[in-house]
Amino acid sequence: MANIDVDQLKRVLSAEKTRADADAGRLRAVNRALRRVRPGPDFEARHRRALERAFRTEMPDAARYFAEAEETFRRGVRDRRAALDVLATAPPPLAPTSTLLETPFLIWGLAAGSPGSRLRYDGHIEAGNSWATMASYFDGDDAFLTYDEVDFYFLWQNDGGTDVVVDVQSLLRLTGSLHAWADAGFFWTPFWGVTTIGDSTGYVQARLELLQWWEQPPTRPLPQPDQVNDVESLSVSGGWQLLGRPGRHESVPVSGAAHLAYDTFRVPAGAVAVFEVGVRVGWGGYDGGGFADFESGDFRVVCPHVQLEFLTAPPVVSP
Repeated sequence: MANIDVDQLKRVLSAEKTRADADAGRLRAVNRALRRVRPGPDFEARHRRALERAFRTEMPDAARYFAEAEETFRRGVRDRRAALDVLATAPPPLAPTSTLLETPFLIWGLAAGSPGSRLRYDGHIEAGNSWATMASYFDGDDAFLTYDEVDFYFLWQNDGGTDVVVDVQSLLRLTGSLHAWADAGFFWTPFWGVTTIGDSTGYVQARLELLQWWEQPPTRPLPQPDQVNDVESLSVSGGWQLLGRPGRHESVPVSGAAHLAYDTFRVPAGAVAVFEVGVRVGWGGYDGGGFADFESGDFRVVCPHVQLEFLTAPPVVSP
């Protein structure tokens, strides 16, 4: 079985997240600029001019971003067609065949690094009983959009001489609590101004990501809806500053199991695939924040395994 260079994995994922967050932030800045375009008979023309100005100012390399996004999509389509070609020519298994990846080689947290945020986590690796604790805190002024995550990493190598196609499944057990707060507004603002009333929306997601490690830098297949399970969310508005009330704070318990899946994933002969299963918590809003607690008492996130179900005959390893 192959070994993964953990430092390389961390560098790749950190760079990927940093770049994706930066691109998302600049796209949001472009969108904010478009909000100033008021409705009217020539709205479309004014919108187009405002869009061109916003891209020149906020995202001058937009052509690079959209070209890369297009190529990523087309590569994913090619990978999907390759998997279907394997299914059309390879013999199916004589009986349902699956394998369990029960021991992650890494538990790792990725912090947003936003001002006012902090992430604390720990992990325990044990076959069939790996778990992590996590505490994610954020408190900010003005507009914000941030998230943190803790992930379990599993790997599998196709040691046979032929490509295989598998369905991927995993489970997360989550016990904890989610909090969100927002500051109160001090004075009335007109509808064309920025409100002083804070608001915050928090969420907890279970996620499954697949890394095609046989390509360097590693790529991801086309996304599928069952890779994300929206476990919990809540929203809160700070309201007006009355009688010294500083704002509002809401919380919800998080308890349950989340199922995650990806179908028809092709792994070439001799190739290594990495599976990332984890929890993401985040908040968006204005003048507020939140806290996700998967650390206190018996709170934790448990990931027992990743299951691979073979749609083609499982690989035969030569002696």
